[in-house]
Amino acid sequence: MFYWKSTCAGIALAALWIGIFGLAQTGEGAPAGGSGPRATRDLSEFGPLTTAAEVKAAFQKAKKAMIKQGGILLVPAGAAKFYKEENTSQLSYRQPAPPAETKRWKRSGPGITVIEVDQNGTRIQAPSITGLTIERTLRMPLGDSLPHWSTNAALNIDNKLIHGSNSYLDWLAEPVKAGKNARFYVRTIRGLRRGMFINLHGGPWYGGGVTRGCIKSLGYDAAKKKHYFVADTDLDHKALAIVHNKNNEGVIFMKQETHCDEQTYDIMLNRFQYALGDTYMFFGRYKYMSNIHSAAGDENGTIFGAYTESLSNSFTGVVEAADWQANTVRFAPGAQNVNTLGTSRTLINMNPKKHITKGKLIVVPAESYWATIDTGKYPFKGKTYPTTVVKGGLRMGGLIRGDKDCPWNESIIGRYLGITEKTELIHKSTRIRWYEIDGLKLNPDGTKDITIQRFWWGAKTMASPTLYRLDNCTWDGHIRPLSYVIAPGTYVSDVARALPGKGIRSKRTLGVAPYRDMNMRFDFEKGDPIEQAVGPDPFKPTPFRMWMWDHVPSVFPSAVFDLNNGGADPRYAAMWVRGGPSSLDELKNTARQRPAWDNVIVFSSAIDVGLNYQADVANAAILFQQPRREQPIKWYYGKREPGKPVAEATLIVSRETGDLTFKGGDARFSGSLVAKGLSAGEKPARNLRGKNLTVKRAATRLTVSFPRKEVDADYAVFVEQNWLTNRAITKKTARGFTVQFAKPAPRGATLDWMLVR
Repeated sequence: MFYWKSTCAGIALAALWIGIFGLAQTGEGAPAGGSGPRATRDLSEFGPLTTAAEVKAAFQKAKKAMIKQGGILLVPAGAAKFYKEENTSQLSYRQPAPPAETKRWKRSGPGITVIEVDQNGTRIQAPSITGLTIERTLRMPLGDSLPHWSTNAALNIDNKLIHGSNSYLDWLAEPVKAGKNARFYVRTIRGLRRGMFINLHGGPWYGGGVTRGCIKSLGYDAAKKKHYFVADTDLDHKALAIVHNKNNEGVIFMKQETHCDEQTYDIMLNRFQYALGDTYMFFGRYKYMSNIHSAAGDENGTIFGAYTESLSNSFTGVVEAADWQANTVRFAPGAQNVNTLGTSRTLINMNPKKHITKGKLIVVPAESYWATIDTGKYPFKGKTYPTTVVKGGLRMGGLIRGDKDCPWNESIIGRYLGITEKTELIHKSTRIRWYEIDGLKLNPDGTKDITIQRFWWGAKTMASPTLYRLDNCTWDGHIRPLSYVIAPGTYVSDVARALPGKGIRSKRTLGVAPYRDMNMRFDFEKGDPIEQAVGPDPFKPTPFRMWMWDHVPSVFPSAVFDLNNGGADPRYAAMWVRGGPSSLDELKNTARQRPAWDNVIVFSSAIDVGLNYQADVANAAILFQQPRREQPIKWYYGKREPGKPVAEATLIVSRETGDLTFKGGDARFSGSLVAKGLSAGEKPARNLRGKNLTVKRAATRLTVSFPRKEVDADYAVFVEQNWLTNRAITKKTARGFTVQFAKPAPRGATLDWMLVR
């Protein structure tokens, strides 16, 4: 069953209609020349349709009349509200009839396709066995060709979302009393607009019942320095109650519900499995014989491809007029990148006369912006600023501090901060990342601290942004003053009047949220250049995500990624991690001066075995190629104390000599230590000991030669002989040493020695 609840699928519906109608005209029971049973019938032909019972009776008559030749049955708008039938009219024919052994069978009889049209849209019930087929054959004449790089899909669905859908979920900042025109104060107005349907929970969170509200208006409370919206409610709402509405307006939604055994393959499917059947949620079998790789093309054969790219070609224009009765800003003709306009992104006033740029600021980094790590790595004036967990969630750490020359006061709260250093502009552009300022602190020494709003499962007060380059941050011994700009701006709430469409001209009008600078000298005015900012803090897309909720033990060792090379030829790698420079020396030429990956694999879950080798290894279980630098293995140990460096042990193998160096605590072995030398210094020992060396009878000295030459004579040597006498080491060289005895050696005299550097 296909069901469209929106007119956005008109193109697809037209294509489907043509396909259905064409199939129906050539279906069984439709004689040539147009005589005989008609392929398309209206339900009203089979009886009155004013009640549910009449509609049901008419459908049974239609099914009986059309079952032999099939065709299309139209259910008109007035009757569709009563139509509750399943289209199960298609039959499967076998000879002889079941339960006798089948000798011949026909795949199916002709099917009836039911099309309903009502106020909710258009619904198509396909024939129950053969379903709906759209067939297209591309067979051009031999002398013809498709044009320049064309794309010609068998089915095209053009789904444009311009206005009406929503995506908002956050917490109330203050309690709200029941009543008409109640003010709901929120942490962010991003995503809210006049006329929006919104769920208003009593709280906290989703508790306390819910009001299905409608936003009457948006506002900004200058005294409280908070945004709010106005709606009617018959409930009291507590602080931290959730307000939300999200609409799913995808291109295709497919639902499959199975209650009998089967095997299938699915694409973009919300599936409910109640019985047995091997299942492929996405099935891609690629059988190839050609070389696949298309000359200078780079895709090769890709079964699953995911490419993400952040864009920076945002809208720019000039203000023509602002109207705060209607909450709109109209822009002049000639604006750039109108097609990139979107709601819930900020419109920044780019008039430099309305900017604050005097003075410099510093940004002290947090050691981590998502974990509460504090080892004292980035202290400023002896204090660190770690990320912490506060009521309501995470507070990202760091510090933004302006110097004494920064002319900041409370009027900057609600405006937007951007770092204007060249290395902090959005990569490969001249765009600025803009953060909403939500707090200011004046320090006794004349400096000022500000906080900004960032989004981490809701709008949160955060201490600093994440800079492109750590070198632009400040800590003790590394002070980096930065240029900045503070500009007025507000969120865009509606772009429907600005975006042109088929037969619709742009009215060059943006719906905008009220803000603190409206109707003031920092407001949008005619001639002001404007820019819709790029989102400064994206949660980057996850190209592949697989979460599991398995609750029953399995007899089969099911893997999340199941890789199996059953071919005759080996693959180079099971997983190939690439991107960014391979040399740390090249990082200085990148935007963030950091490697492309923080980690390749992160284990945040308790596991039995991290890496399990169940087969032979031809070369090495782990291979460190060390092309340019030593590649260490590290362990953190000791007590973790906030603000103090963590102790670490490292194991390194020299690229030049192959020497293994362990730095950390003591080395303990349950078995014996087998070595060819012992050294307590930086220089290695090449010899360890000699035993049972023969000393000639009556000898008063013995010169010992080392099996391997030492680097020098700076070593300690210990000697023991098998007769009682004093002895002394009289000479040491890199080649050996000499022992002098007080008494001549007796018959059978031997000597042992040991060397330690």
